[in-house]
Amino acid sequence: MNLHKIILVLIAVMYCALSVMYAILTPPWESPDEPAHYLYVSQLAARWRPPQKSTIQQTNRFSKDQAFISSNYEWYQPALGYLPAAVVYKVLEIIAPDSLPKQIPSLSSLIPTIPSKYNIFIHPDRGILHVWDDAWGLLIIRMLLSLLGLPVIFAAYRLGSLVDKESGFLGIAAAGWVAFLPQFTFINTSVRSDTLTNAIAALVFLTAALMQTSGEQRDRNALLMGILLGLGLISKNTFVYMVPIGLIAVILSDPRAPRTWLRLALLVLSPALILWGAYYLAFDEARIAFAYTLTTALKINPELLTWKHLQEIPEPLLIDLFYARFGWANVAPPAICSKFAFGFWSVGSCISLIQSVRFFRRPELGQQMKIVALLFVGMLLAFIGVVRFNLSVVQPQGRLLFPALLPWAILGFWGVWQILPKRSEKIVAILIVSFMLLFNIYALCFVLAPAYWR
Repeated sequence: MNLHKIILVLIAVMYCALSVMYAILTPPWESPDEPAHYLYVSQLAARWRPPQKSTIQQTNRFSKDQAFISSNYEWYQPALGYLPAAVVYKVLEIIAPDSLPKQIPSLSSLIPTIPSKYNIFIHPDRGILHVWDDAWGLLIIRMLLSLLGLPVIFAAYRLGSLVDKESGFLGIAAAGWVAFLPQFTFINTSVRSDTLTNAIAALVFLTAALMQTSGEQRDRNALLMGILLGLGLISKNTFVYMVPIGLIAVILSDPRAPRTWLRLALLVLSPALILWGAYYLAFDEARIAFAYTLTTALKINPELLTWKHLQEIPEPLLIDLFYARFGWANVAPPAICSKFAFGFWSVGSCISLIQSVRFFRRPELGQQMKIVALLFVGMLLAFIGVVRFNLSVVQPQGRLLFPALLPWAILGFWGVWQILPKRSEKIVAILIVSFMLLFNIYALCFVLAPAYWR
């Protein structure tokens, strides 16, 4: 086993260890929207059909509306993203039914009037482990879902290696940045559909990159791309901004051969449309949810079409709620931590943009520059897609950008790699991984744990 693989295995092991700690130290329901996601999972496991439309409407401020916050208000999301959790739920329901919580606890009356009180639900006055006595099934689901972060980490390593074939340490830097991004670890250790969606999206980017490097397997990769796009579309609604990546990958793979585009586009679109169409044709509930999404959830709110609102989106989207803000966005490390990480990444991304312009017409870098172009487009599509979503619902949350986490990771370092002396790449990669690991450990041990377990 070479040095790259040893480091990658260590990153994966550390990610799993941190995931276990985040899952345990975050009390039940203290992850964003987890009660609604859990109810979706339980209903899916009971019927093996998407849940029916929720009849409960929000009537109060979100943090004080017990009826709404304890309902399945995520009912309109596609079902596939919840399927892994539903399978685990069903197994636990058969072998250990008492391990699964049957109801959501009451909201704390102290939220949000006392900022130092971080639980928004009332929990039994127990120690760290005993709080899970009658909810350890939820803990098992959290831990198993966190394993879906491993494909994202591997895809980051593999994709980084494709654009850094000489040393491969760009792949290590990207994998470590993804694995130890505190918000990524935290979100992956809660019950939700994001974990599977992010894994599918990561494989979309990897497959799109492979389409630029292997002419012999291009058809197979195009077919795989179509399957992944179809699965993503029935996993989470926000995945829709990943769809253009498949078609752009087709064009870039052979820019001067329109006939090739047509064949490859057919291989991409056919399975994607078949999977998407089959899901919505099979379930009445899915068609109702789709109509609701188009007419309600994604309907532009005229009150949000203001410059003031747009100005308020970037900071929480790109910094605060991208790097490290836990609980229901009420547990945060000092702002300097996330701002420093964002500043470092911003400088690296600017260097990547400058270097990509410089290298664009160098024929010997043709494959590499196609991949870099795909990553820039993916990052831009993600940002535009989430900003558009925030014209309907005010949710400038960094985790909504995580389907495009691979472009974020690689473009933060690719340009730097073009100007680094080759002998220093290993040291810089290890420093990047070490910084993110320390950031993650600090966020866990000195921010999240003290907030809930004083």
